[in-house]
Amino acid sequence: MRDILTYLIIKMMIIKGNIDLNHLWENTKNARKKNEKLLFDIIRKNRDCAFGKAHHFDEIKTLEDYRRNVPLSVFADYEDDINRMINNNEEGRLFSAPLVGYAKTSGSTGSIKYIPLSQSEVDIFTSNTLTIMMALADRYQREKYGHGMKPGRGMFSAPSMEDFLPNGRLCSNIADVAAMQLGFIYPYIINIPFKKLFKMNEVEPKYINLRFGLEDPNTAYIFGIFTSNLSDILNYMKQNWSILVNDIEKGTISEIAMADETTRKKLLKVIKPNPKRAAELRKEFEKGFDETIIRRIWPNIAVISSIGNGIFAPFTKDVRRYAGDVPIDFLIYGASEGLFATVDALESEKRLLIVDSCYYEFIPQDDETKICSIDELEIGKEYELIITNQAGLYRYHCGDIIKVESYMNECPYITFSYRKGHLLSLSGEKTTEEHMGAVIEKLKEKAGCDNLSWVVTSDTDTFPIHYTLLLENDQGLDLSVYSEFANEELMKINPRYADMLFFRVMGNMKIKNLKKGTFEEWKQYLVTEKGVSPTQVKPVTVLDNEEKTKFFLNRVMEN
Repeated sequence: MRDILTYLIIKMMIIKGNIDLNHLWENTKNARKKNEKLLFDIIRKNRDCAFGKAHHFDEIKTLEDYRRNVPLSVFADYEDDINRMINNNEEGRLFSAPLVGYAKTSGSTGSIKYIPLSQSEVDIFTSNTLTIMMALADRYQREKYGHGMKPGRGMFSAPSMEDFLPNGRLCSNIADVAAMQLGFIYPYIINIPFKKLFKMNEVEPKYINLRFGLEDPNTAYIFGIFTSNLSDILNYMKQNWSILVNDIEKGTISEIAMADETTRKKLLKVIKPNPKRAAELRKEFEKGFDETIIRRIWPNIAVISSIGNGIFAPFTKDVRRYAGDVPIDFLIYGASEGLFATVDALESEKRLLIVDSCYYEFIPQDDETKICSIDELEIGKEYELIITNQAGLYRYHCGDIIKVESYMNECPYITFSYRKGHLLSLSGEKTTEEHMGAVIEKLKEKAGCDNLSWVVTSDTDTFPIHYTLLLENDQGLDLSVYSEFANEELMKINPRYADMLFFRVMGNMKIKNLKKGTFEEWKQYLVTEKGVSPTQVKPVTVLDNEEKTKFFLNRVMEN
C-alpha cells in the first residue's frame, strides 16, 4: 500500500510541479505590473496592523507614495516589534495575517535573528522546491532517456530542527516549517516511514537518513538544503557503509546511530532484517566509491536537489565524485526573510525571479543614489536587493548583491554575487568570496588536497596591510609554503588586486594553518551554543566580526 500511495503522490507532485513552472514562466510577462500588484495587495492587507497604521498604508495609492511613506530598512528597525510579538504575544504588529512561526537564523554576524513567517511565505517555499524539482527531473528524464521519472521516495540529507519559543510558537527554519506541514505525506515521499523527521538529540541524522535510504533500492532523488549537507552524508556513507549494511542485513541499530532509548524502540518496531538488499549493497560498495556509486546503489535516481553554487561550489564538486552524471537541481535563491528566485532547468545556476513572492527594488552598485524596478535592470550589472515580503518586512535591505544574467520577457534571471559585508575590498580592489574560492580550487590542485576548508581575514595591524588565508586540510600538510602561489593566483583572478600590489597599497597575501577540526568545532558551537539550526549553518569564509575572529585566530597553528 505504501508503494502505491508513493506512486500516486509523486505523480501528483510532478503534475503540480509543471503547473508551478508554467505559473513561474507566465509571470515573466508584464512582470513589473504583476510585482507591483503584489505590493499593493500587501499594503491593502496590512493597513490595519501597527506598522501599516504608523506608515499610513491607507493613504498609499502609488509607488511614489510607498517610497515616500516607508523608508528603507534593516533588521534592527524591526527588533522592537518582533520582541513585542514574541514576549507579549502582540502578533499583529508587522502584518495582519496569522503568524505561522519564526525562522531562526544566525545571519551573517552570528547573532540570532527571529524572522516572522506567514502561511504565504511557507507556501511559496513549498511550491518552488519539491514540486518544481519533481517536474524538472521528469522533463530531464524524458528528454534524455525517452521516459519520465520513475516515482519513488527520496532520501533527505539534512538534520531536522524543531524548536519552540517560551510562548509556544514554532521557531526553526523555513525549510523545517514547510516540512512539518507536509508531515502527513512524508512516509510516501521520503524513505523514513514516519510523519515526523528525527531531531539531532534523538538520533544521528546521517545514520538514520542513510539507514532507510540505502534499504530502498527505488530511491528516486536526494534532497538537501545545501551541498555541504550532501557532502557530509556521502562521506559518512563511505566511512560507515559496512556498519550500515550490517544493520540492514540483521535488522539492528548500531551504536553509531547514537539513538536514545525512545527512538531506538520506535525504530525497532518498523525495522526488519533485509539480507537480500544488504547483499546487493555490499557487492556494490566493495567495488569502490567512484562516480558511478550513486547509480549503482540507486538505479532509478533521477535528481539531486540542493543549493550548490557560490560558496557551496567546493561541496558540489565533492558530491559529483559520487554522483557522476546524475543531474543537480540547484534549487532556490532566498533567505529566511523571503524566497526570491528559483531555477527552471536542471544544472542551471541562474535563477528566475519569483514575481509573486516579494516586491523587489534594486540599488545599482555603480550608482547607489538610484532605485530600480524589476524591468529596469541591465544585463551584466550588479545590484543590492531590497524586498518587501508577505510577513512584515518592508523595503528591507537583504544585504545581498545579485548579478543580472539575462531576461525572460520582463523578468530577470539572476545569480548571487556576494553578501555586501563580505566584499573584502581591503583597499578598494573589490576582492570577493568568489575570487578567494577560485584561488582555493587552484591551491587544492597544487597541494594535492581533496578537502580544504578556508576562511580569510584582513590584517590591518601590520604594514603593509594584507589578506591572510586560514586553511584546514585533512592530510595535515603545511600549506603556508604556498603563500606565494596563492598570491599569484589571486593577482590573475582579480587584476585590481594586482594593481594594488604593484603600487604597494597592499602587501602579499599570506597563508596560515588551522588545527584539524576547527571548522567542525565552529559548526558545533553554532548549533549547541547559539541555537542555530544545522541546516542553516553555512561555510564561514570571512572573519567579519569579533566572535569569528577570536574563534579562528585562537586555532591557528605555529608553522
